[in-house]
Amino acid sequence: PTVVLVADDAEHVDGVTLSPREAAALALVAAGRSDRDIARELDVAPSTVKTLLTRARDKLGASPRAEAVAKALRSGLIA
Repeated sequence: PTVVLVADDAEHVDGVTLSPREAAALALVAAGRSDRDIARELDVAPSTVKTLLTRARDKLGASPRAEAVAKALRSGLIA
C-alpha cells in the first residue's frame, strides 16, 4: 500500500500537532505494517516506534492504534 503524508513539517490539524516521525509511523500502521517493519522503514529501533505511536495516540486522545489511525485519517493528518 502507498503511504501518503500530508506535509513534510509537523502535522497540525484541529489543535493536534504530530511530528513528522509520529505521522509517518501512524501512516505505516494504517498501511498494515508491523512495528518491526515500521522500525526498518524509518531506520529506528522498535522501541522508538512504540514511543512514536504512544505519543501520537496520546495527542489524538485515542487508546487503541485503530482509533488513532481513524482519527488521524478523518482529521487529515495522514492520508
